Amino acid sequence: MTGKTSKTPTMQEAVAHVETHGSKSQKQDIRKARSAFAIHGFEGPDFDHFPAALTDFERAVPKLRGSMPALQALIHAAGISEETYKQQQRAGRRLIESVTGAKAAKLERKARDDDWAELLRQVDLLVAAGFFRKQNRIALTALIDCCRAGDISPSGLTLGRAETWLSSAPVAQRKSLRNGLKALDGLRHIERLRPLLPPYPVNPTVKPAGRISTLPEPLQNAISNWVEVAAREQVDDPRHAHMASTLSASTRATYSAATSLYIQTLLELFPNLSNEFDLKHLFSENYIDCVLAAWGRNADLKTRTLAGYAADLGSLLHRNGLPDAGAYVRGLTKVLPYLVAGRSAGKTMSPKVKKWCQSLLRDPRKTALFQLQHLEYYRLTLEALADARQHGLDLQTLSKPTVLATLPDNERSAAKAALRQVRMFGMMAAYAAIALEGAPFRRQNMLSLRHTGPKKTMHLHLNGRSPHVIIKFPNEELKNGRFLSERGEELEPITIEKRGTGDHAVEIINFYLREIRPLFPEADKTHALFPPLEKAITPNDGFVAGTFYIWLAEASGAIGLPMNSHNYRHGYCSIDINEGRRSMEDLAKILGDSVAVVQRNYAWINAKQSVLNVQRDTARRRAKILQARSEAS
Repeated sequence: MTGKTSKTPTMQEAVAHVETHGSKSQKQDIRKARSAFAIHGFEGPDFDHFPAALTDFERAVPKLRGSMPALQALIHAAGISEETYKQQQRAGRRLIESVTGAKAAKLERKARDDDWAELLRQVDLLVAAGFFRKQNRIALTALIDCCRAGDISPSGLTLGRAETWLSSAPVAQRKSLRNGLKALDGLRHIERLRPLLPPYPVNPTVKPAGRISTLPEPLQNAISNWVEVAAREQVDDPRHAHMASTLSASTRATYSAATSLYIQTLLELFPNLSNEFDLKHLFSENYIDCVLAAWGRNADLKTRTLAGYAADLGSLLHRNGLPDAGAYVRGLTKVLPYLVAGRSAGKTMSPKVKKWCQSLLRDPRKTALFQLQHLEYYRLTLEALADARQHGLDLQTLSKPTVLATLPDNERSAAKAALRQVRMFGMMAAYAAIALEGAPFRRQNMLSLRHTGPKKTMHLHLNGRSPHVIIKFPNEELKNGRFLSERGEELEPITIEKRGTGDHAVEIINFYLREIRPLFPEADKTHALFPPLEKAITPNDGFVAGTFYIWLAEASGAIGLPMNSHNYRHGYCSIDINEGRRSMEDLAKILGDSVAVVQRNYAWINAKQSVLNVQRDTARRRAKILQARSEAS
């Protein structure tokens, strides 16, 4: 006997199923799906008899991704936008999922409360705080759905299984899987998440060395040589270059990326240049025009990034003996509309940050919570300490790694969890207290604060009638320190003291030094206020930025105000300006920025307040007019 095989339904049956059982929105998918099929020549009987199977559908009606000239030509010939086609294609997919049961099965998998769900909950904290991109969260969700469909837990996902998936997956699904695997491996540097991840990396593809790796080797070498020449501070007299400070690795990488993108675009436009390895021959005005015009047509690249690349190219050309070409590129940044827009975008607050600030100012609860968050972290620290004592945990003793290692597994896990909670909330309480009652210094400066040693930046005066703390950073430790030095200025010392009943920063800092900092295993090996969890290599080593991001994401999420470290500066300024507490000039002094920079970032708050004031004045005048009429009658 042969086993009974299930017959694949047709699109005609899928339509009938939705017309009988579907919701109003599902019935609208029928029209959209027919339109998507029609673009590819499947109409009438061809549509009716087409198998309602996702693999067949994605092959015949592909999803539009990035640049797909042939498909885009079909879409434009049909007289619709690319976004409309995307909607129609998704409708066809939903139609097939409804009749095959794939949709219901997908919803069941999504609702599971398993190890994958716990990982996603942790990732959501990172997304809310801005430490994990939403696109990566989407890619991770798609990967997890594949794993759940195969009953594969995180511990069961291996590199071999991932390679098998990729080799057999349809083209439309392959990119999604790759992105999901890459996103999953991207979480491995977060120590707290490692128990929730596969034991070993699962992304089969080695991370590319960057765009430069796609170019012929002679061009790679030529670009590297140019970057080395440019990797010195720009100086007026080349004779001084050998004494100048070298640029950072990130700046070198940006120079390399800008030049590589230029060469890559040029070779796409002029394939006959593929054997030209002298860079000086590739920067004629005609070639520069063609490349920068092509950049403007590439929707995948942000104008802000391209404007930065163009500026870097100008500097690179100038430093490598092509000053005229460099000046020409810099001139185009002031002429080409997309580069002008990109330069402007680089000087103002990004839409994402502005949205966060607007949300903070619109919600009185958030506004209050932002200003009192150090007290919330303080409260949670005290609760965590009380809970540890209630369970008989001597955290001071257990904070020593040698002691912790002797405990049985279950006891060690409980002790590590308690230590982490206390350290995390205690550190966040002190960090936020300094940022809110002192000044919102940049994250790198906060984590490098030194309260002992020969190079103190935090001076403690915690005894006596007026306990206080003074923080003073030298210009060489500030991001904009060079510009301050050139203007003959320095960041003013910041004094933290109790000025009113709502001030508790000195109390919290004192508590942190007495109760929390000693719980860090490297506390006695570094001068840093916030010691590292791992070994301190130098006496000034501070807390690691990567772990700090995770702790801030989790702690701020716990109090209902997800944020990242730079939000301290934005929130501090936004609230002050919105409530008229301080002028732009005052804030510039506190931040160490110029007044122009503060105005560029926060002028929108004054503008919004001005409109509101006009509307309120108009309303008051209208009320007076009506009152006068009423009294006259």
